[in-house]
Amino acid sequence: MEVVKEILLALEFKEIIALGSLSIAFLALFIAPFVNARNSKRQVIAPMRQAWINALRDKVSEFVSIASICRLHVCPSDSASESIKKESHKEDRDRYGRLKLLVTSVELHINPSEEDHQKLVKQMRGIVEDYHDNSRWWSSFRLCL
Repeated sequence: MEVVKEILLALEFKEIIALGSLSIAFLALFIAPFVNARNSKRQVIAPMRQAWINALRDKVSEFVSIASICRLHVCPSDSASESIKKESHKEDRDRYGRLKLLVTSVELHINPSEEDHQKLVKQMRGIVEDYHDNSRWWSSFRLCL
């Protein structure tokens, strides 16, 4: 302990400042990479999160746009020609398949442990089930008019 005191007393003020600066620079050399890594991680996560939110919004909005068009506008009347019926049935199947795909995609985008997210997926699944449920067709028909 006395040796340290003697060394410090022997050093001049300029040398103490130089040693202090050297110590701080040495610490900064090791601390800076950790701080930079943490900041760069934040800068990467924010755009990725925004892209995830935008993708989820696009999927939900596409789902709503498909589901909001009444099947009556897609399904042909009995008096329509066979080619129109085939084309309409194909469009109807394509829309149904797209709805199923969107529900699954939304389900994969969300956090399944959050209650609001579970409610969203449940509601979307109910809409897809009702899309081809003949017992509810007339109630859907009345809503479209």
